[in-house]
Amino acid sequence: MPEKLVSDRSLSSIQIAKPCHHCEGKGYVEMRDCSGEIQREETCSFCNGTGKTENSQHKIHLIASDGRGKM
Repeated sequence: MPEKLVSDRSLSSIQIAKPCHHCEGKGYVEMRDCSGEIQREETCSFCNGTGKTENSQHKIHLIASDGRGKM
């Protein structure tokens, strides 16, 4: 059976997920006191705990939902 080729057009719309700049891809931030001791950890409010930037998540979701991500 011949392999299904993926066009360059569909590959150009896929973004590589970038780590969140706020939590550095961890999904949480460490809250420290004035001496630098960690007091608590909170879910990152920029990426909602995913560790990835919102734009790349949205782009990947759109590709998956319109069927272009299937091979």
